[in-house]
Amino acid sequence: MADWRALTDTVLVHGGSLVTLGLLALAGLVHRLAPAEESRRGGVAVWMLAAALVLRLAGTVTGASAAHGVLDLAADVALAVGVVDLVWTLAFDLALARTRLRVPSILRDLAQGAAVFFVLLAVLRRAGVDVFSLVTTSAVVTAVVGLALQATIANVFAGLALQLDRTLQAGDWIRLDDRVGQIIEIRWRSTSVLTRDGDVVIVPNGELVGSKVLNFSRPRPAHRVTLTVGFHYRHPPNEVKRVLVESVRGTPGVREDLPHDCVVREFGESAIVYALRFWIDDLRREDEIADAVRTRVWYAARREHLEIPFPIRTLVTPAAEDRTARTARRRARRTAALGAVELFAPLDAEDRARLAEAMRRVRFAAGEVVIRQGDPGGSLYLVGRGRVGVSLTVDGITREVATLGPGDVLGEMSLMTGAPREATCVAKSDVTAYVVDHSTVRALLEEHPRLAEEMAAILARRQSENEGERRGLSREARVLAAAAAAGTLRQRVRSFFGLA
Repeated sequence: MADWRALTDTVLVHGGSLVTLGLLALAGLVHRLAPAEESRRGGVAVWMLAAALVLRLAGTVTGASAAHGVLDLAADVALAVGVVDLVWTLAFDLALARTRLRVPSILRDLAQGAAVFFVLLAVLRRAGVDVFSLVTTSAVVTAVVGLALQATIANVFAGLALQLDRTLQAGDWIRLDDRVGQIIEIRWRSTSVLTRDGDVVIVPNGELVGSKVLNFSRPRPAHRVTLTVGFHYRHPPNEVKRVLVESVRGTPGVREDLPHDCVVREFGESAIVYALRFWIDDLRREDEIADAVRTRVWYAARREHLEIPFPIRTLVTPAAEDRTARTARRRARRTAALGAVELFAPLDAEDRARLAEAMRRVRFAAGEVVIRQGDPGGSLYLVGRGRVGVSLTVDGITREVATLGPGDVLGEMSLMTGAPREATCVAKSDVTAYVVDHSTVRALLEEHPRLAEEMAAILARRQSENEGERRGLSREARVLAAAAAAGTLRQRVRSFFGLA
């Protein structure tokens, strides 16, 4: 107990220990308040000030001895380093962090290193050490150390040049040799780059300055991606370009405010090679976005019957009976699907079979637009597989109103009257649909003009029922509305199909 009281008295006598203790408490508070990414810096002050306090107490215990001077000098050095780090943490990590002024980390570290150097010189000179003679006698040692640290010194100056030049900054996406990644931090010796695979590449600053670096983030974050695909020579290039550019529209991750385009890249041995170019601003998702675009290109090419040739030749000659059986099954499925469509109920079995044979099968990837509100009409889509979302845009506000599935039809009114599309239909999953064209229906109506009146009556009844349900009309009112609308629709159908 007496020893503890004597130690306490010693601490109270030496005011420097109390000051060190206060600085240690302040450093601990600053360390907790500093941002998470900078907390490691404030930790240096805590350890240095704690070491200074321990050394000061140890020197007090030793009393007047040779060890006392050494411990006291070591405590002064630790105190000086801790105070400098504490001041830098307060100034840069707390004060400047609350302003828009950002100081490069390498400048901060170099300034702190210079401050520590000069403070140590002052502490050593105060302790009676002849600093200038020490520097003179250690010139050879300094030269040896300089040669050994030549690469490190070059990296330090390269990092300083990067920070001052500001052609590369944290957050930029770059390509260095075969590595693509985002700059995380430019430190005094090296730069950390995070690749798209989630790995961190440490690049010496000297290598970064001395190499050709492609900066994807300058002068703007938008980056153009080019995908190549080949199509058969029999397809007109302008038609292929139109299909490819249209397939990009609405792809998630592709910027719609910048123009997409397509150019002929080369005339290959088996195909004309096209370059489809579009813009993105998220390099991290480049592979994912390119995959979505390639998928949509395939679906669009299949819908437009564009052949993507390849040099592999596979000759398959199925048996005649197999081909006949497959054709019969396909015709039966399509005929059954048409039989479930109310609009085509007036058709007899022969006409329904003709219509089924003329239908085209098309496929859409999930997220693709099947029809767009306001586009010209003239065809009908019969959903064979998948789900389609129907949405309306009124006064700039878009809302989904229905989800259609197998057996449902899209665009009856457009097929029969040529009216613009009334809604936008988007594939919610991979969709297979069958298209009934205006020309096919026209051939049937020219042979059987009565079908125009019957189909117009069906459209009028369905239109009046929908309108009556929306307005809450009675059954009788809906029948009267259907009769009134039938005449108008009949005239529109005859006019659109050119019937007398």
